[in-house]
Amino acid sequence: MHQKKHQPETKQRLATKLPIFLLNLLLVAPILITNTFAAEATMQLEKVLSSQTLTDAETLIRKGDFQAAYQLLEPLEADRAGDVEYDYLFGVSAVESNNFTRGAFALERVLATNPNHRDARAEMAKAHYLLGEKDAAKAEFNNVLVQNPDAQTKKSIEKLLTAIQKIEGTTTTFGAYLEFGLGWDSNVSSAPDLQSIGVPVFGGLLVDLGSSGKANADDFMNLAGGISFRQPFTERLAAFGSVSGNSRINGDQTAFDNSTLDLNAGLQYRLNKHSFTAALQDGHFDLDSEGFRHAYGTTGQWQYNIDSNNQAGLYAQYSRLNYTGNSARNADRKIVGVNAAHVFKGDLTPVIYGSLYGGREEARSDQANFLSQDVAGMRAGGQLSLSSKWQLQASLGVELRDNDENDPIFLIKRKDRQYDASFGVNCMPAQDWSIKPQLSYSKNDSNVDLNSYNRTVISVSVRKDFSW
Repeated sequence: MHQKKHQPETKQRLATKLPIFLLNLLLVAPILITNTFAAEATMQLEKVLSSQTLTDAETLIRKGDFQAAYQLLEPLEADRAGDVEYDYLFGVSAVESNNFTRGAFALERVLATNPNHRDARAEMAKAHYLLGEKDAAKAEFNNVLVQNPDAQTKKSIEKLLTAIQKIEGTTTTFGAYLEFGLGWDSNVSSAPDLQSIGVPVFGGLLVDLGSSGKANADDFMNLAGGISFRQPFTERLAAFGSVSGNSRINGDQTAFDNSTLDLNAGLQYRLNKHSFTAALQDGHFDLDSEGFRHAYGTTGQWQYNIDSNNQAGLYAQYSRLNYTGNSARNADRKIVGVNAAHVFKGDLTPVIYGSLYGGREEARSDQANFLSQDVAGMRAGGQLSLSSKWQLQASLGVELRDNDENDPIFLIKRKDRQYDASFGVNCMPAQDWSIKPQLSYSKNDSNVDLNSYNRTVISVSVRKDFSW
């Protein structure tokens, strides 16, 4: 009864609103249709632009401009991740521009979709290698070789497998370098810069030092080179050796031209994180083309690789020093020390290292006990990698030397405090090439004025390394 009573009124209300609904539909429909087409057109445009981006990135990769390709592709990752073509191009550009982890993730997505993507697998192997994951890299490289790649790819893989073997120390390796440098030295002879000095044994008589007491500055040219080898006998035991030389030629102060020749040979034994080294050493220092000092001896070292970021060790060294034409200075030097290094995580990959050492230099002549001395020192340094081609390097050092007996001329026990500091920039413009500008400062404070000096050296060197 109640529903029937209101039925005519409901029909009347619907009849009134229906024209209004139809009118609104006619007004809104074009807008809805327009928006739909616009959204679809926008999607199509985005696809075209994205495809063009991939084409541009591939062109950059072929040109070797991996960093530009990476910057072009990186903003698209949120939308295009999972697309094999995108992931492969992004993975290659990331790995080759030193963004190894990002590249590895992208290549993993490619291989998850297409496990037989040979190029992606080869690049993935390279990513493992660059990340230091040697076992994973070898497995991936071998998987690619099984697929019979082209000659160029095969050659590249074999080269990287050889590099891994060199890192693992399972193959014979040779290295060499040549270096050329120019510089300026504020005190070529490490002179005290004094005109005269009082000599206590002569009652304080002033002795004119002449040119030998003056700090003479000069330009110089430096030539250096060396060759080394490493021969493994087993995975743990290997022999090594090296020969290196250096010659410094001054512009005017030719009496202080000098050269060095160093030889080194020994054995290294590795056991898990431990490395034990024993070596024989022989060094010659010539001054003005004549023999000045001959040092030979042995060194032993234990090194412990705590983890990928930390390292520590102990070492001991014995040297026999012989001075040509001045046998009174002949001595035996014994040094023991500890060292440590740490690599920080971060974009600049900061590295710090340090060592503490102490020992004794004992004169072999009973008539020269006043030259016997206790030695203690420390060294510290660090490095910042601004990029793959630029590094900042710095070091500091302090050495204390206290003699046993009074000097027969100056009538006191000589005490020296030597300080050294250096700062340099290492630029690597091409593989195996480096350019290094460097500023070095050294200062020796002594209670015997004749042995005090300051010295500043500014130099630029160019070095070429070889390996096979």
